[in-house]
Amino acid sequence: MKMLNLKGRLSLCAEFVRKGSRLADIGTDHGYLPIALCQSGTIPCALACDINPLPLESARKNIAEYGLSDRIQIRLSDGLQEVGADEIDDVVIAGMGGELIASILGECPWVRDPSKNLILQPMTRHDVLTAWLCENGFCIEEQGAVFDAGKVYTVMRVQYDGVRRDCGIYEANIGRLSPDSEAGAGFLNKCLNKLKKQEKGDPTLAPIINKMEELLYDKHP
Repeated sequence: MKMLNLKGRLSLCAEFVRKGSRLADIGTDHGYLPIALCQSGTIPCALACDINPLPLESARKNIAEYGLSDRIQIRLSDGLQEVGADEIDDVVIAGMGGELIASILGECPWVRDPSKNLILQPMTRHDVLTAWLCENGFCIEEQGAVFDAGKVYTVMRVQYDGVRRDCGIYEANIGRLSPDSEAGAGFLNKCLNKLKKQEKGDPTLAPIINKMEELLYDKHP
């Protein structure tokens, strides 16, 4: 059987999934992430979930093609509403806006179990998601960035610890990203440029912009 190789966003998401965990892939689309993780032996089984029937049918066909119908179950679910806490260990929510990801987490009480490992990949408004996580007792354990189809995205691995953290605009944009990698520097520069545009209507952003420039350009002249 041909191996499915992940690239870009999904590849970085896969790196944060724990070996041996039962996975729920929320917004699975074609089902590529659980297929690749099962093929590699990283996970024994998975739930491939989506709110729309059409992507689920696409995922079902791909799962069958790769001979994994006995290990990957498709499920129609609005976020995590049809997923039970006793069914999974790790959750991937990728390819959605940060506000929607926060809403999905907020509607699912069992994600506040510290044993659950949450891998989150916001397409937009990562700062909104980061602020929500900090204010609701979730700790960003790891965070990285990756180039994908000419754009740069961030992925974070999160667990609940019950500690509420202060999160201003600077913290919401930076998270745990480092400018030491090309992708990390690229993502932070994207955040910086966005803030510079907003500064035209909000001069109070100037100190935050200066702080981000120090972080970036002290390491990357």
